[in-house]
Amino acid sequence: MSIKELGKQSLVYGVGHILARLVTFLLLPLYTHVFSQEEYGVISLAYAFMGITLILYRYGMDTALMKFAIQKSGADRTSYISTLITLQMGSSLIISGILYALRETISVSLLGVDEPHWVALLAGILFLDAMWNLPVLILRTEEKPFPFIGFGLLNVGLSLGLNILFVLKYQWGVEGVLLANLCASGALFILTFPIVLKRINLGAINQPTLRVILKFGLPFFPAGILNMIMELADRYILMWLADTTSVGLYSAGYKLGLLGLIVVTGFNMGWTPYFLKRGKQPGARHEFAHVATIFLGLLGFVIVVFNIWVPEIMRISLGGRTLIGPEFWEAQKVVGIILLAYFFFGAYVIQLPGVFIKELTNWVVGFRAVGAIVNVVLNIILIPIYGV
Repeated sequence: MSIKELGKQSLVYGVGHILARLVTFLLLPLYTHVFSQEEYGVISLAYAFMGITLILYRYGMDTALMKFAIQKSGADRTSYISTLITLQMGSSLIISGILYALRETISVSLLGVDEPHWVALLAGILFLDAMWNLPVLILRTEEKPFPFIGFGLLNVGLSLGLNILFVLKYQWGVEGVLLANLCASGALFILTFPIVLKRINLGAINQPTLRVILKFGLPFFPAGILNMIMELADRYILMWLADTTSVGLYSAGYKLGLLGLIVVTGFNMGWTPYFLKRGKQPGARHEFAHVATIFLGLLGFVIVVFNIWVPEIMRISLGGRTLIGPEFWEAQKVVGIILLAYFFFGAYVIQLPGVFIKELTNWVVGFRAVGAIVNVVLNIILIPIYGV
């Protein structure tokens, strides 16, 4: 894959990722006009819980699937894919069962409400999301971006339509948001499952393959948890040091700042297959340096321009209403800081080839541990002083 092909792949996968994240932006006007800051805070805590818990469902196996599905072929590839997917399905069922058993405790301590049936819905969503993510990853390894985009479009359409139906028309509130997610994830699971069936052979599952998979993938599990702590711990610290109203206000600004994450993740979807294939070839270092210069320059430009226009974007008039509810305009002060954070995340992503190529995955844990510790400590120190 050349640099030109990398750009094409990143653009296509970036569009697919943008479509997946587009739901967040399209629903933000609905949520900020329908829900109070406190209610939106509960929704944000639910999404934060899903983000962190989804790492438990994957425990590094998504990264292992990417690596071995790209680097293996024929019967070996079938063996690795079959072993991984069977492992994921079994472990995901177990984790969802544990969440259901602990639903009352989780509801009060992590969502701030006494609604245990909401946790049951979250357990279902998480299982379905973990499962339909696997065939989509397989499509990425096979460089089939357009089916990937198709599922992204479907996810956007289903999520948006069901949220409008359940939240706006039926007025089911927070529960309507969760039911919309459950139905959308269920539909995608059903539609993507044939991709898995065509590529697995239960007879190809074997213990040596499982050991190789776990050895490579498990070091990414604590790294993933630490990454989610960096991404999402601030919501819970806000809830504990302030209240869910503060969480709602902060989350609205954070959602707009996710543009930075969308750009970085879209690039990374093309970047990872690129450096895995090119890493040991002559001239790879020079190519990687060239890519880094272009990417970080473009990322910085996009972030600066978007940050300048955030106040105007929040106040865009649509059908007599502003894009973001006036109650949430104060959140604009958060956006620039979040965008800057994602610029540094982009700089981190661009340096990952050495870790993957030399299989030094344990280093990732150390990098993210430092980030998570700094994040939590600074949140605890700064939130009582500066608030949101």
